[in-house]
Amino acid sequence: MEINLHQELLQKVRTYPIPPKALDLLKNNPPLIIAGLAASGKNTISVDIAESSDYRHVITHTTRPKRHREKNGQNYWFVSEAGMLKLINEQALIETQAIHGETVYGTSIASYEKIIGSNQRPLLIMDVQGIAQLNKHLPGLKPIFVLPPDFKTWMERLGNRGFISDVDKMRRLRAARIALQEALANRHFIMVVNREVPRAAREILNSLSSGDFAQHQNRELAQNLIDHLQAY
Repeated sequence: MEINLHQELLQKVRTYPIPPKALDLLKNNPPLIIAGLAASGKNTISVDIAESSDYRHVITHTTRPKRHREKNGQNYWFVSEAGMLKLINEQALIETQAIHGETVYGTSIASYEKIIGSNQRPLLIMDVQGIAQLNKHLPGLKPIFVLPPDFKTWMERLGNRGFISDVDKMRRLRAARIALQEALANRHFIMVVNREVPRAAREILNSLSSGDFAQHQNRELAQNLIDHLQAY
């Protein structure tokens, strides 16, 4: 029964259309969208942005288990696969994605409306595939993609997150290569290098207000990271 539920959920995720209500919400209240590689610092940067501006993180729903020290409604909304399937069937999500083909994430309309209702601006942390789906309907969005300063620093940051198996590391690096390739191919992305968190947060906020996006070197860095990942 659980296997059937899981497969049904994944199928619904793959075919989930963005509801008209969600599109209207995004058009009238455009979000700041941040993506990035694992251990790139995107979550920490988002916290810094929230502390220094009127942007607030829209809490995402996920089917993954809660980790030590994580809090429901603060880090994520932790739901069962049946609970996520219910949200999908009710078209209560703005978007939903299956990460690595297993864990499902989704941004709820209710969570987005809560941020707007508090007179703050929504900040979304999403993966590249979910952003590409939004860009099809909302080409004016300028999502941010966070890069590490170089491959060596990135590997060190990834290693500092705790032990991961060789299999899991290979899976993450392959997923990172695909994400980088897709981000480079998407003309909407603004590449930001995270040399230090406050500096990257300021760069994102300043770029949004000024419209000044210096991208050539950052895109060269993204390609360099892809070149390093060809072995994985």
